[in-house]
Amino acid sequence: MKRFLIVLGAFAFAGLCLAGGAGAESAAGYKSYIKAGQFEDVLFELNNAIVDRGLVVDHTGHLQTMLERTSEAVGSITPGGSKTPYIEAKYMQFCSARLTHEVVSANPLNIAICPYVVFIFELKSDPGKIHVGYRRPIAGPSRLTRKAVAKVESLLDEITKEATR
Repeated sequence: MKRFLIVLGAFAFAGLCLAGGAGAESAAGYKSYIKAGQFEDVLFELNNAIVDRGLVVDHTGHLQTMLERTSEAVGSITPGGSKTPYIEAKYMQFCSARLTHEVVSANPLNIAICPYVVFIFELKSDPGKIHVGYRRPIAGPSRLTRKAVAKVESLLDEITKEATR
């Protein structure tokens, strides 16, 4: 019986490791969606999804530009000979004052999830499919923290889903 449970556990673990989709993304610390379209159009929708909630984008990072600028200096060239796998890649930082107050009131160490970050990119290997997602905030062990952080993740999920409709 013990051996049966060990084998069953191994199969269950293997199934989790091989599973794709949201489960794999959840384990990776991010969640993303894909929308067919033009990068600039989806970027516009992502920005609107943030701003329409009364939030302010305080920084837009140009990851694509940085990768191209630094590729040779760090010796990073893709297998296809490119300086980056992206056609375009950006990230946006912002916060919700209300949610951030709630999160840090639950535990001052929750400052680690600020600012919130969403990303958008288009791959050279898959043009026309725009990936939009977010870094999943990590909740501490307390029930109060988990509840507050869940609200932040819900906001991030709503924003990225709205941009990819």
